Amino acid sequence: MALKAPLVRVDRDEDGTWSFFGPGSDETSTRSTTLGGVVDAWPHVAGLTDLNNGSSAVWHWAQHGWAVGGGCTCGQCSDPVAADLDRQSWPDALPPNRPVLVERRVLSGEVRLSDLRQEDGNLLVLGPGEQQRTAEEMVAIAIVDVVRRWPHSMHALRALQEGRGMEWNPEALNWQEYELVPA
Repeated sequence: MALKAPLVRVDRDEDGTWSFFGPGSDETSTRSTTLGGVVDAWPHVAGLTDLNNGSSAVWHWAQHGWAVGGGCTCGQCSDPVAADLDRQSWPDALPPNRPVLVERRVLSGEVRLSDLRQEDGNLLVLGPGEQQRTAEEMVAIAIVDVVRRWPHSMHALRALQEGRGMEWNPEALNWQEYELVPA
């Protein structure tokens, strides 16, 4: 939950209880939260609403999607590879250490990620609300850590062009592009 590792494995036990894990098999440092809190922090998890009891899903970095079943429960199996970002499939157009300005409330999980924008040469990761944010409301982090936190943002960040934005549609589980209008 602190951006130190990506969420790569989701387990649902026989009773229907959900568990969420980073890479590896260390299950000792866990904490309880609501399912809604997990989906707000990692909206790509909403794509697993039909995960059956007793099943697991592992994030497949190369395909940017969930692999359900397949026997992998560690998040490090060779099929699928999900231990961390697959540097082989990382797009050349997005330098991994490029700084991205992220709204502090989005990073902390206080509000959900709702918008990606590219304006004045900056990539912005924002929650709902006003168009403009002050410098105090933003924090710069590497784009690789944005993708670790919100894997569903990879394709949108790659496609984002200057003067454009992408809005997350939580019902359809997709990004919708829009044009920024100068104030």
